[in-house]
Amino acid sequence: MATFVLVHGAWAGAWVWKKIIPLLRTAGHDVHATTATGLGDRVHLAGPAVDLDTHITDVVNLLEFEELAEVTLVGWSYGGMIITGVAERVPERLAGLVYLDASVPADGENGYDADRSSQEARAVDRRAAEAAGMPGFLVLDPYADWLRSLTLDPGDREWLLAKLLPQPIATYTQPIRLGNPAAEAVPRTFVFCTEGKEADDISTSTASRLRSAPGWRYRELADNHLAPINAPQATAELLLSVV
Repeated sequence: MATFVLVHGAWAGAWVWKKIIPLLRTAGHDVHATTATGLGDRVHLAGPAVDLDTHITDVVNLLEFEELAEVTLVGWSYGGMIITGVAERVPERLAGLVYLDASVPADGENGYDADRSSQEARAVDRRAAEAAGMPGFLVLDPYADWLRSLTLDPGDREWLLAKLLPQPIATYTQPIRLGNPAAEAVPRTFVFCTEGKEADDISTSTASRLRSAPGWRYRELADNHLAPINAPQATAELLLSVV
């Protein structure tokens, strides 16, 4: 039996893994899904002071209070930032990291840096937040059409967009600090979702870089960035294949 801990991406919560969790449990594994502070059912804790360290601590606390060990820690999208930080703090609790079409930051990078976001894109986010009356947050508006285009089922599209929430921008602007040798030794897998990608997409370049990188395993999933929603069975089977 493996122990999976699932870490969601931007604007989301543990709810985003709704279709994946029963599939992993039916296969006989222990599964936990975290909700980052200020999102999902923890939206009442939202505020500009919430940063990347807060979201890393959310997962570290789950591992410690649930006394979890030999954990396969899965980070999707922005969740890659979080799981990287968790490995820095508690590598002894981890069996492996799985970056599911996720950000893979280097030391000193923040979420924007890891995603290779331009200064103009960052400015658009700031203007959108101010227009929404939510300065200090990353609002959904600049990305809503992109997410709609990726959600293949109309019912899933309605469900997804109804639950996504503004995220404190400090989670994207706070740099991550790396350097723990024990963390570097944790086995890592990068999963590239192959559909709907451009040649200059950050996950495309990350996939190219990590395909044969030392210490990394590489897998592909034939769906777009929203594979856990569009293709839960294929996503669960892929996760099971790496434990």
